[in-house]
Amino acid sequence: MECRGKVKHLLRSNAAFRVLARSGRGIHFVPGPASDEEDENAPPPSRRWYRAAYARLLRLAGSLRGDGGGPRHAETGSVVADARVADRMAEFDSLAARFAAGQRPPPPSPLKATSLSSLTRVCDVLGVSAQLRKSVRLTICPQVTQHHIWRGALEEVLRDLRADMASLDVPSPATQMAEQIAAACTHFLSDTADAATSSSPSWMRPTPFNKPGEPPPLSKTWQEVLDMFTDLAKSLEADARLAGHAHKVAAMKEGLYQIRNVVVERDIAFKEARRQDCLVQKKLSKSLGHSSRCLYILLLFYLYGTVRDVEVHAGKHLSGKGGKNVNIYAVKFLIDGDESAVRSAVKQLSRALGVFRFVWEAAHADNGDHANDNGKVAMAKKGHGDDAKGLLKLQGHIWGLGVEEKEVTYRGDVFHVHQIQLL
Repeated sequence: MECRGKVKHLLRSNAAFRVLARSGRGIHFVPGPASDEEDENAPPPSRRWYRAAYARLLRLAGSLRGDGGGPRHAETGSVVADARVADRMAEFDSLAARFAAGQRPPPPSPLKATSLSSLTRVCDVLGVSAQLRKSVRLTICPQVTQHHIWRGALEEVLRDLRADMASLDVPSPATQMAEQIAAACTHFLSDTADAATSSSPSWMRPTPFNKPGEPPPLSKTWQEVLDMFTDLAKSLEADARLAGHAHKVAAMKEGLYQIRNVVVERDIAFKEARRQDCLVQKKLSKSLGHSSRCLYILLLFYLYGTVRDVEVHAGKHLSGKGGKNVNIYAVKFLIDGDESAVRSAVKQLSRALGVFRFVWEAAHADNGDHANDNGKVAMAKKGHGDDAKGLLKLQGHIWGLGVEEKEVTYRGDVFHVHQIQLL
């Protein structure tokens, strides 16, 4: 309520908006350059453009609140039922990025909307060369393909999917089928997990004994999960509202196909369970390439325990000899100024900066880097080898209507909160 009052006050106080609204013609203005090249060479917008753009931002913010859109969905990543809402959110972000370029401090130009949905996207933003991308893959794979990471990422993909399907107002027949398949798959993974109620830990269990003449019990393999994910992907493709989840299910199928013959059961003798774990890690490390969406999902779960892609606007500035020093400017735009929206944006930007930092260090890791006790690679310490690899500087900025300008420190990073306003 407090935030809505702030926006109403802004609407009432904006003279340009009142004049345009009384004219009955709506708000019409040139939205700005259509391409990045035009954006770099375009002259700064006029004062009149900023007034009209500001009024348009206010109108978009009001309509998004009325339709239930906005930043409160950003942290959870929940589905947007109305495609028109998604279009207005995209227009708000695009216009806000253009508007913020005239503020103080201005972001680097161009500021491009980026979905951090693959290692390739992250490396493109950082400017990591093709030679270094191989180093990224070789450094990351042994860490993120560990069995508990693989299994946890699968379960998180299903958990997120089921949460979003439960939020749909009108489930389609395809969605109802998808829910049944996802529930069955979750149950299957739970049944084959190392039971917490077991009378003895796995390392104490002897090899199962079979009576003479009895055939050994058939072992469950990842092929059964692959079959369920294949059917699940077909069901999700029929509902556009769950397209993002369909892509993730399809990505995990890539890994499942590579380990389809590996035993999935966990309630087995320790020696056999350990062998299966090593097989999963070996096969996934060998088969998942740098551009694999599956590998990136595993990385997200490894770093943050989540599989949600991060949507940000990103700009880049190069400095130093040969442009080897990279300054990344990551931005979120808010239609709301309340604290919950700011906290949500800070968490998302923190994940984005963390991914940038991790991939940069993986690309420039020393050959002598090794895994520590937790399985994470010990990267070169800050300052070591900086002259050779250059420096990475990360900045997180939040721009919003009605926000309080301030700095927020989260997990060691400082995030700058700016108010979108007419100067």
